[in-house]
Amino acid sequence: MELLLGSSEECFSKLPIYFHNLKRHNLGTVAYIQTDSEDCFECCFYAIGSTIRAFKRFCRKVIIMDGAHLKGDFKGTILHAIAMDENNQIVPFAHGICKKESGLTWTWSLEKLYECVGDYQKLTFVTDRADAIRVSIENVFPQGHHGVCAFHLLGNIVHKFGKNNKTFSSTMPQVAAYLSEISRAKWTTTYSPSKRYDYMTSNNAESMNALSVDARKMPIIPFLEFFRRLSQEWCNKRRIDGGKRSTVLTEWAEKVVSKNEEHTIGWSISGVSDAIYQVHDFKHGGIVDLRHETCTFKYWEGTGLPCGHVIMVLKHLKKSNFGHLAIDAYKMETYQSTYEESVYFLPEPCDWVIPFEMMVVKPPIMDTRQAGIPRNRNRK
Repeated sequence: MELLLGSSEECFSKLPIYFHNLKRHNLGTVAYIQTDSEDCFECCFYAIGSTIRAFKRFCRKVIIMDGAHLKGDFKGTILHAIAMDENNQIVPFAHGICKKESGLTWTWSLEKLYECVGDYQKLTFVTDRADAIRVSIENVFPQGHHGVCAFHLLGNIVHKFGKNNKTFSSTMPQVAAYLSEISRAKWTTTYSPSKRYDYMTSNNAESMNALSVDARKMPIIPFLEFFRRLSQEWCNKRRIDGGKRSTVLTEWAEKVVSKNEEHTIGWSISGVSDAIYQVHDFKHGGIVDLRHETCTFKYWEGTGLPCGHVIMVLKHLKKSNFGHLAIDAYKMETYQSTYEESVYFLPEPCDWVIPFEMMVVKPPIMDTRQAGIPRNRNRK
């Protein structure tokens, strides 16, 4: 493996050359390396230029982040920041590698991410409840919104109050107080100052961790190249798939709208005015205002896709096309524009351009061991 991929020490020394050539072949790419006073590696960050432009121009402003441990000679941590495209597919957006996951490393990575995307008022981050991430987002993206992963939140509640049904029912007031302390805007879709688009968990970032489980054993350059190659393959495949469809909405969005339409069987509707309608379902119903594009059910505003109440109104008005009431982030035209730029490959290492004043990077000094219980490898 060392003959094929290079040693860990050699890859750290060639990391500045790799980033230099990555910038040359993919315009707009952002890449940084931080070292200590002795030129030993501390952390690095990179985001490919075409992905940055696609996110800023077309994608929903939601970034899902998580970290995972590396398993090679360098026991560091990979920090993922991913976006979601119009077809609900993962877009590897930015990656950072550091010695350990802490407030300083998250802050440094988010500062570099800030240079890529800026600070939007409607920008939303979805992560677990780690204090290091929360404080870093508040400092670097003061206008952004931090949404808590519902899966991790549920795990915290079970750990704190128990999972026995009898015990849990008796502690409901304490659970309610616990959720109130966290703030409703952290764990809901409708009370947030910016949209979460129904992304309630960080599972998509966890998927990247699962996908890279074998790559995390590699030295740093082959590991970073794994994500670049992955972006190249996905971008090309999705561009080809997008050119084959001529529908208004993407395939995933059409399935969601069709499922919402199925729920309207047996519902009734009452007109209030030219633009306002009252829809009677089997529960609480909903008031739809087509002029202001609102529904009291809040699904339409929260996700950008028409809910069953809105679809019921359109059917009442004899309209069969529901896609025009979805936001542009779910439309096929936007999906095709997202992948119109390519992610370009790098030549063989022997053909890399070496800058005249190359930065010196030495292997990191691991002063703290990796979190978790070490595996016992002495068993027969």
